[in-house]
Amino acid sequence: MSGERITEEKLRKALDADRTGRVVKDPVFAVVAPVVFESKEPYLLVEVRAEGIAQAGDPCFPGGKIEEGESPAQAASREMEEELGIRVLPEEFLGELPEVYTYLGRLTRIYVCSVDPGQADRVRINPDEVSVLLKVPVSLFLKDPFAMEFPFGGHVIWGMTAGAVRRLCKAWEKARKL
Repeated sequence: MSGERITEEKLRKALDADRTGRVVKDPVFAVVAPVVFESKEPYLLVEVRAEGIAQAGDPCFPGGKIEEGESPAQAASREMEEELGIRVLPEEFLGELPEVYTYLGRLTRIYVCSVDPGQADRVRINPDEVSVLLKVPVSLFLKDPFAMEFPFGGHVIWGMTAGAVRRLCKAWEKARKL
């Protein structure tokens, strides 16, 4: 065989893996889980992706690719404003959940923010990206916080979004004990 000698590092890079062997592909994505602390019951804003875009019909949190020169938190903030018309600055985020690697091996950073109930009622959905906005009670997730999927309103929250929900449920339970 001709060519340069293959090293472990070169093979790791070719496999798009980080130093732990996990697959990491660029670009990295960032999403934000918007919590509405309604007086009756808190709920999450979950959007259903519009027809004509990748993963159409899938429920997800607002988010997307991190653009060059942008931090993950800035990307999550920008995407939420683009998709739902809600502006929450990164410094207003409540915090960050543990990251998720999607089944495609892409790293996704997950932030949590609080949205005022009045603002949640005035959402301006971007129809190019969002077909429906779901208001999912947090109690639905807490009934089975380790579920692989969460049916709601004729949709199934699964995959990376369900992974983010499981992480949020863990934080929610921790917050209850504080």
